[in-house]
Amino acid sequence: MIAEPALVDALRSVAEQVPPVEIRPCVDLAFARDATGRSYLGRQFVGYPVHVGRALHVDGSAPDLCVVYLQSVSGGLFEHERLAGRIDVGQGARAHVATPASTIVHAMHGGSAVQRLRLVAHPRALLEYMPAPLILFPGSHMVSDVEVTLADGALVVVADSFLPHDPTGGQRSFARLESAMTVRDANGQLLARERMCIDGENWLSGNAGANARLRMHGSLWLLGGSADAELLEVLRALPEEDGALAGASHLPNAAGIVFRALAVDAVRLERIMHAAWAAARTHHTGSAPALRRR
Repeated sequence: MIAEPALVDALRSVAEQVPPVEIRPCVDLAFARDATGRSYLGRQFVGYPVHVGRALHVDGSAPDLCVVYLQSVSGGLFEHERLAGRIDVGQGARAHVATPASTIVHAMHGGSAVQRLRLVAHPRALLEYMPAPLILFPGSHMVSDVEVTLADGALVVVADSFLPHDPTGGQRSFARLESAMTVRDANGQLLARERMCIDGENWLSGNAGANARLRMHGSLWLLGGSADAELLEVLRALPEEDGALAGASHLPNAAGIVFRALAVDAVRLERIMHAAWAAARTHHTGSAPALRRR
């Protein structure tokens, strides 16, 4: 899946102007499955600004699912920060990784914050990476790069959302949002890639594509597994929400499905994204998630 050529060219021109920067890892998690079938956090490396909460088994519909929350101890993402992370889910293991609250991308003065994440799912693994939305403050420039590696029978669910916000109550916009999603199979073969570049002023004015002045944006990537026509129809048949738009489509090379939503406020966006996630979990496992909503 590729964004409009003009957006891709704009993103490429920015990337070519920035010299390669070594990005330090701040989190490295590996999940495994024990002899009873219960998943657990088998390895963890954590550095500033991330705190890893205690591994939990609190999803009543999936007692074997290992739930971990990542918390920022710095108060958000700041100009010139370069962060990297990796989450690895072993064969047959099931993990849910999320954040307890949204992450603020603070105001900047011409620089950017970069975050790169690698998600690896081994055969028959389930990984749900469900961070709360980014909150983009005025002048912020966020660069996000997610790469997913899928083995046979694995399923990876990734939530990616953002909310523009001016804490002064005005209409100042974020500067820029650059986002890349890459999906590969276990042999490194490229299955799907999307690159997106959004100018803040155009987004808030409603001139950036057909956003219908709905400023809250969410994507839910349902990668691998049995991402078939039945699930696509379930997602497209979700109840309509007043003040919101949503849709879903297949990714190339049977890589999965992408679900997208636009909403007038954060409450509606959260409701739509949760409904899509619940529908996908039910489709794949037979039961909806029983985790407490944020």
